[in-house]
Parts: sequence; C-alpha cells; structure tokens
Amino acid sequence: MAYCITPYRSIVEVLRLSNKTGRRKIDYECNICKRTRILYVLQSLHHTVDEKGYVEYVDIHPCADDRLNANILYVDKNMVVRSQVPVRVGDDVSTQEISAMQIPVPKKVDFKIAKIEPEKSYKYKNLKSLSIVDRLRQTHFQLKEKGVGKMLKVTSELEFIDIEAKISKNIDIEIVEDWLKQLASILEAIVLLDEEMLSFMILYLDPKISEPPSGESIIELDMILHAKSSFPIASLKSYATFRRQWPKIQSERKGTDFESYEKLLTYCIGNQYKTLLDIFFKAESAMNFLHFIDMIEDMSMLGLINIRKTQFFTVDD
Repeated sequence: MAYCITPYRSIVEVLRLSNKTGRRKIDYECNICKRTRILYVLQSLHHTVDEKGYVEYVDIHPCADDRLNANILYVDKNMVVRSQVPVRVGDDVSTQEISAMQIPVPKKVDFKIAKIEPEKSYKYKNLKSLSIVDRLRQTHFQLKEKGVGKMLKVTSELEFIDIEAKISKNIDIEIVEDWLKQLASILEAIVLLDEEMLSFMILYLDPKISEPPSGESIIELDMILHAKSSFPIASLKSYATFRRQWPKIQSERKGTDFESYEKLLTYCIGNQYKTLLDIFFKAESAMNFLHFIDMIEDMSMLGLINIRKTQFFTVDD
C-alpha cells in the first residue's frame, strides 16, 4: 500500500530541515499515542478554508499499539493546531459527533459536494463517471456522468475512501478495480489535498484504465495528486550523471528530447521551494502536464531527481 508512514527523526535532523528549507513548522501531540508529530510546510501551501482561517490537514500514522490512526487537524493562520479529530475506520465525521467532543473546530464539518471539472481535452473514453466519498476531508467529489457503462465500487484499506465509477462496457472490470484501489490508497495518504489536481487525475486515468496499472503508472498517479505539495530536487552531481548517461537514456526511451529533459533537470537543481506544479508552469510552453509528469517520473526512476513530499513525521527524543 502507498501510505505515507514517515520515519522517526532526531531533534538535530528536525532543526536542520527547518533551517535549510525556510518552511513553517506545524507540530502537535497526538491525543491517543502522545507522540509529537511535525510537518514542515511552505506558507504558500497553507490556504484558509473559511472565515475563521482554518486549514485542514490529514495525518495517518502508526499510533497506539502501532495501529494506523488518522487525525483530522484544524490549523490556524499562525500554524497552530487548534483541534484534532481522530477518525476511526469506517467513520463519517458528523457535526453531532464533533460537537460531543467539546473541541473548537470550524463550521465546515459536514460533507460537502465538490464537482470534478474535466479539462477540455477529457474524452470520457473509458471513465464515464466518478464519485469519491472522502471521510477524511468530509467531501464528496463527483465527475458528472456522461455515457453508458457498467458500475463498480471500491473501498480503501482503512475505509476512509469510497470510490464508485461507471466505466466503458468493453474493458475488464478487475483491471479498473486495481486502478481505483491504488487511487484510493494514494488519496488516503495525502496530507494536504488540492482538489484542482483531481481534474488532471481523471485526464490521466481515462486512457490508462483499460490496461493493468504498472509501477511507473502508479508513481505518476501519485505525482499528479501531490503536484502542489511535493518538491522535485536535483543536484549538480545528478546533472553530470544525466549528461554522461544520455546516450543510454536516449536509446532506452525512443523519441526522448535532450533539451526538454535537460531544462527540467536544471530547474530542479538545488530546488527547495518550487513544487512540481511550479516547475511545470516554468516549462509549460514546451509540453502538456501529463507529458511533464511522464518526464519527471523518468528522471526519478533514473535517480536523477528526488521527490520530497509534504508529510508528517515523528520526532524521536
């Protein structure tokens, strides 16, 4: 499974991360396991969601008895965790239940409906409709139905995500089920989901789901959904490796464009603050987003780029 279970880090490592990246720190003590959980996040990623200025984060971590636990965190504009709501497997977080906890939370606690707006180039070839019930974010994401097909439904391993889809009649339902299970697993693990990336997600899935998911395609799907909260990092050493290995790279990847790969790699050298989406915007005149993701995945698999996600970790005292 693709859960972001982060390692323990020492206090020295935590201070080094903060000093080098200039990120703001969010920390809290889990009410269940009493461990301190820390997240470093760029201010630009910390957007308000209502008039009270709260941002919702999701933290899934090994908790009491090393069982996975999910906390919904309500964080104010000063990066202070004002409340944490533990979500049990299968829970719907209702207004009544949260009120009974007697903790301060924003008004946005009931499920909301959010439309997935397809890109203009979306064809509805294989994916005719999509419904995602996300209990961690109390949101029901919906792609408007278009065309006829057969229905299937999957639930994530921790039961926080339900996905229902209508698919083309001529594709294997078990193959699509594998895809949707991977999607549910990724969604369950995201600390800070940007809903706009769901439009690119369906654009990616539509032509792909007729064939079984590969390791590379799962990585690309993960990259798309983390595009606004992950950071591609390269070094001068990796650039030298790229130039040295280019003949081999080109022979293995026919049609590969040296200038495009080199440009993307140089954008990532020493990067600390530009997200995957930021890097794309610098290069978008030369490629579309899905081609960009494919190239980034290539360089990641070759060890030329490291993708650093925005994720919580536990401090080991």
